[in-house]
Amino acid sequence: MDGIELAARFSYITNSLRYCGPEEAAKQFLDYINKNASAESVRESIKKFEGLYPYLSVIAQKAKMDFLDYDVVEAYWLGNPILEKFEDDDMKEIIEKLMSRGLPKSIGKDLIKKMPHGFVPHHNFNVFYVGVGRTTGAVETNLQNMDNCRVSWGKVVDILGSNLIVQSRPLKKENGMLTIGDEETKTAVYIKDMLPSLKKNDYVALHWGFACLVLDDKQLENLIEYTGRILKTVNSCN
Repeated sequence: MDGIELAARFSYITNSLRYCGPEEAAKQFLDYINKNASAESVRESIKKFEGLYPYLSVIAQKAKMDFLDYDVVEAYWLGNPILEKFEDDDMKEIIEKLMSRGLPKSIGKDLIKKMPHGFVPHHNFNVFYVGVGRTTGAVETNLQNMDNCRVSWGKVVDILGSNLIVQSRPLKKENGMLTIGDEETKTAVYIKDMLPSLKKNDYVALHWGFACLVLDDKQLENLIEYTGRILKTVNSCN
């Protein structure tokens, strides 16, 4: 799998729901995954994603890679050592870029002003700190949408057609602090052509209730680690 496919897998569901990116992108993503679309068409569509592209471009610049290199895309969606290169000023630069893509300037300036030390440019930073829906205005910024939009992980316990039964841990708010709750059973959806070898006990990445990737052990470890780190830093603001 290359970085373009990895980006397509995570961005497919949000584009299908019309939350971000150009209307034609979802079909392009599926076509690319099925080897029926050009890399260039997908690259151009991803550049039009309001929130995604600013992150990928800044991560790529820091890593001296292309914005759709696999390691760059993985760093944003799941986490990997590239994120360790980032400092507070880099995170403020990302928010500046988000303001040029739709994030209200009043919100962006306040986020920069009060930003605590220690953030990294992972997708869950965008969800928990910048705020789900704030750049595009597509969804309300609330706990349920934060839980839906964050990249989470679930263990597959059953496969029922295009539905999965997974054990996952929901986002909770307790005493004003965001935390990951205890395991619960929930339903997710998936596309068989996207995960043809999926089986029980696999761990999958979940994004808006859609299973887009089977996680290997290191990816799962990184996702858990960086989610926890970002939550800790967000909670330090309270």
